[in-house]
Formats: sequence, structure tokens, C-alpha cells
Amino acid sequence: MKLFEPIRIGSLELPNRIVMPAMHLNYTMDGKVSDQLVNFYVARAKGGVGLAIVGGMPTCQAGGPFTMPQLKSDDYLPGLRRLTGAVHDVGGLLGAQLYDAGAYSHRMGTGVEARSATAHVSNFTREPCHEMSAQELQDAIDSFASAALRAKQAGFDMVEVIGSAGYLICQFLSPVINKRTDQYGGGLENRMRFGLEVLAAVRESVGPDYPVGIRLAGNDFVPGSHTNKESALFASQVERFVDLINVTGGWHECSVPQLSSDLPRGAFHYLARGIKEAVSIPVAASNRINNSALAERFLLNGFADLICMGRPLIADPDLPNKARAGHFDDIRPCTACNQVCFDRVMKMKPVGCMVNPRAGFEGKRELEPAASPRRVMVVGAGVAGLEAALTAKLRGHHVELFEKADVLGGQVVWAAEPTDKPEFPTLLRYYANQLRMHEIAVHLNHEVSREQVERSDFDVVVVATGASPLNIPIPGADRPEVVQAWDVLRDKVGVGERVVIVGGGSVGCEMAVWLAQVGCLSPEELYFHTLWDSESPEVIEALLYKGSKQVTVVEMMPKLAKDLGSRRWIVSAKMKKWGVQSHTHTKVLAITDDGVVCEGKDGQPFTLEADSVVLSLGSKADNRLSQALAGIANKTVVSIGDCARVAKIPEAIEAGYLVAREL
Repeated sequence: MKLFEPIRIGSLELPNRIVMPAMHLNYTMDGKVSDQLVNFYVARAKGGVGLAIVGGMPTCQAGGPFTMPQLKSDDYLPGLRRLTGAVHDVGGLLGAQLYDAGAYSHRMGTGVEARSATAHVSNFTREPCHEMSAQELQDAIDSFASAALRAKQAGFDMVEVIGSAGYLICQFLSPVINKRTDQYGGGLENRMRFGLEVLAAVRESVGPDYPVGIRLAGNDFVPGSHTNKESALFASQVERFVDLINVTGGWHECSVPQLSSDLPRGAFHYLARGIKEAVSIPVAASNRINNSALAERFLLNGFADLICMGRPLIADPDLPNKARAGHFDDIRPCTACNQVCFDRVMKMKPVGCMVNPRAGFEGKRELEPAASPRRVMVVGAGVAGLEAALTAKLRGHHVELFEKADVLGGQVVWAAEPTDKPEFPTLLRYYANQLRMHEIAVHLNHEVSREQVERSDFDVVVVATGASPLNIPIPGADRPEVVQAWDVLRDKVGVGERVVIVGGGSVGCEMAVWLAQVGCLSPEELYFHTLWDSESPEVIEALLYKGSKQVTVVEMMPKLAKDLGSRRWIVSAKMKKWGVQSHTHTKVLAITDDGVVCEGKDGQPFTLEADSVVLSLGSKADNRLSQALAGIANKTVVSIGDCARVAKIPEAIEAGYLVAREL
């Protein structure tokens, strides 16, 4: 595969073309390298990544918070040398991303007011920043240069300057932010000046033979800011200072999804291709390239020279080695959920991974062979049970898995139904393949009883029977038009034209979008009509956003989808685009022949007409088997997942892993 061919970045030869880009991990609570950070990157180096880039690494006090490894002074050199030495000891290569967030810096994290090209209130932090003086400009440039030399002295194999995501260099490049009237503002040539001076200073600092790269926004995706056209022009100017251009998508504040599964796989490859056509140095492509087959296709078609895989390498640090060996079914897939990576960054918490309970715990949660192999019965094949069964088997136990349904996956099966969860089936295929590869016996359509457990020769019973949906104790809740969201998603029931969804959490809101899209053009149909000009643009737009159902969401709380994390704005935007109506601060009083009787914030009753009422009120633990097994003799019984405590997928997978690790 071309993906595993070596490539030179200036004087540095990479063993393959997989790059782990810089990602905020929040593993350094005091700005100094921690064991957690070292172990994380050592694991990725052992896993075969060609180059891992650490960062962002703030170059000055105002550049970024202490949850990031710092490059602002020599005080941090001992820890940085420990990090690079550990990675080099296992044959890895490490880059350092020179980082200054500008207006995107939070005062809480830096202790100083943010600064930028021009004074404004950041759309990202909602905090004010001041316009940089001439002295502050020079200080920032000098800080980049000093940090670059410091990284070189610390043993990093290259440095990368961040000029993407809306950070400081972007703020100077963008006419939306940069309103300066001096030589750093005005036309594109002047707006490029700061970034070019930073790169020139970095190059002078590290010398002509040390590899330097830049992370570049291929398109800001901010109205009035840089498009791929201006980005290509900037790339052609920076080429004389750098050895690699790493192309990503837009700003953090942009209204285009950048990381989540709402973004199709590899959808920004055209941005890298546009930059590659403008320069003669290596170019890396980024964003949602989550498997080796897609990466190989992009390389073979000349879209890029290297491929960035960030979150896929959090999900499985051994992805490169497994792909090189052809063990594709053995790769834990990134689902692009953002729940334990990006969402935790936004909360200033350490990054983990929904599908990989060891991420962030390298060196602490490793598996040891079982001292005394036992016979383990796992009841329930949701993700908690699947992970428990797999982990127990990997430790050497004899494992059998029992599931009362006819398929594996539990709630994840129907959670995959909405169109913005395309990676969930991939996760279930991974588990199914693992069960097959490790010869774990699976018993579908099999409901386990206390009597069966008593008669069996199992030593351990892991109960992972999941949850059941909550009902609503109001008049009319038992009417035939009232159905559970779970049943709609599982195609057990249909719904009419006018749908009222009771419950505006993540499930209710995502279901609202899914139902509102019924009757709209599919991506394939949109492509067909666009290709053949079969309808006018106006008709196509109407068909794209006007479905066959009228959907309304009713929620008691002040806000919808508060449990959706960083995807909340995306789902909210989709609800608006597809015409979903909503009522917050609203209580459902009854369901009658006339519809859903509600009480609004003002205390006044009103009725929503409905052909179908969908209940999306959360769930309760299905602990019937756990209770039935209480006091059973000669068996160790443990309950995990939703049957122990209703939570989310990350907690379920983690619980399965941890309980099996201790058996």
C-alpha cells in the first residue's frame, strides 16, 4: 500500500504516510509533561504511526492554557526531553505544534486578556480581546521563533505552526477579524504578512535543515473570510519557509461540522487537493479519514501525500500496524461521536474515547492474563456485554454470550438508525468480528433465567441486560397512537403525518430530525437530480427540506438536547432546516382525541394536534435478572451497563472493560 511507503519531510524520513495531528488532550494540568502524556504517545508510536504531532503547545503566556504542554520557556525542557526520548526509544517520530490561540484564548486558562489582530468579542469564547500593538506583534513572532528552537533542543523531530481553526494567524488572515490600518491589515498581501513573518522567524531560528510545517485551514467556512481560493494563495507564499502543509477544515466557530459523524468520511479531501495543486512540497489531508482504505484511495488519486488520522488513533493506537498486516477486522473503529474526546476538551477535562476504555489510561488499564481462567456467562449483548465478553476472552477466560433478541448490539442497533450515526454499524461489525475471531459462543433469542444459571457450570455471571423506556403517567398515555421512540426506531411501529415527540433530549431531537426528513431527497436522489438537471434549483431545495411529516418536540426544560454536547448546535440547526417546531418550558397534561394537551411557561393550556405521539423520556434500568440472581450460591454475579445504572455508550463500554479486567 502507498500508505506504508516512506516519505521525506525536508530532511526527515517518515516510515509511512500516517500522521497523528496535534490534538488537545488536557493531560498536562500544570503545563509540564505528565506520565499520562508520555504513555499516550508511546502507545501510538508502538502502534506504527509515521509521525505524531504534539499540541497545541503554547508559545507564550497568552497563547493557551496550562492544560496543554508548554513551549514558552526553558522550564519545560526536562519534561519535553523525557517525552521525545520515550517516543524515540520505541522507534517513533514526534513533532511539536507551535500554538497561539489569539482571541480564542480563555482568560481563565491563561490569566491574561486575549489579544488579536483587531479588538472584538470572540464568537468562540464570548470574551473580549484587544488589538495587538506593534510590540505585541513582535513579541508573538519572537515567541514562535523561541518555541521552535526550544522544541528542536527538546528532541522533537520537526515543528508545525498552527495557521488553522481560527487561531491567531487565521485572525490576521481573515478580513472578518482583521480591520487593521497598518501594514498588517487591508488587502490579502498585508493580512498574510504576520503569518509569513512568523514562519520566516521560525525558519531562521531552527536553521535550513530542520523540518518545519504549517497546519493550514483549507477553507475558513466563515462568511466573508478565506475560502479555498485564498488558502491556496497563502500556501503558495508559505512554501518557501516550510517542508509540509497540513490541510484541515474551518474555524471552531464556523457553522459547518468539522469532526463529528455529520461530516461524511473524507469530505474535505478537495481542500488538500487544492493546496497540493498550488505547491510542490508534501501536503497532508485531514478530517474524518478514519480507515486505511479511504486513506489509500486519496493517496493513489493524488489528493495528498500524507493522511492525518487523529481520533481514529485514539480509538485504536495500533491501527497502522494492524492495517499494514491486513488485519482490518481487528481495528477498533472511531465512530466520530466526539463524546469523550472533543466534548471533554471543551469542558477542560482529560480526553478519552467512547470505544477505547484504555485511551488516556495507557500504562494503567493494560490487560494481564487471568491467573485462574474461569467460566464466564455474559447476559446481554449490548455494548457493555460485548466489551465484557471480548475483554474476558482476551484474558484467557472461557466466555459465552447470551442475548434475548435476534441481533447483537442492544440499543446501539436502533441508535444507528438516524442518518447522523453512520459509524455505529461499523462498531457493531467490529464486535461481531471479534466474537468470531476469538471463538466466543453466542446464543441469540435466548432469555436467561435463574434456573438456567443455577443449572449451569459457569463461575461468573455478568449481567448486562440494559434498560427499558420510561412511560408518562398522564391520562391517555395508553392510547393506540402513543408509541415509544425505541419502537419507532426499530421499525416496530409507524407514525402518522402530524407527530408530537414528548421529550427533547438527544434521542427526541435526533428522532425529530430523522422523522422530518422522511420524504425528502436522499443524497443519491439529490446527486441524480443535480447531475441531470431534472428539476430547477428551487424545486430541488424544496424537495431537500420539505418532508412528508410535521414534527413538534415538547420539552419541560428550558433548552433542548442539553445532553448532546458539542453536537447540540448541529442538531439544532438541522431541526431548524427541516422545520421541526418545539415548545420548551412545556408540560404534557394529557393525550386526547384532539391531540396533546400541554401547559406552557405562562401556565396556560394549549393543544397540539397529533396523529402520533412519540415518547422519548429516557430509560430505566432493566435489573430484573440481577434481582432474580440475588443470593444465588456458588456464582459470582456482577451487573454492568444500563441495568446497573442508566448512562451513555462510553460508560457502558468502559464498565464492560473494567469488570472483565478484574475477573
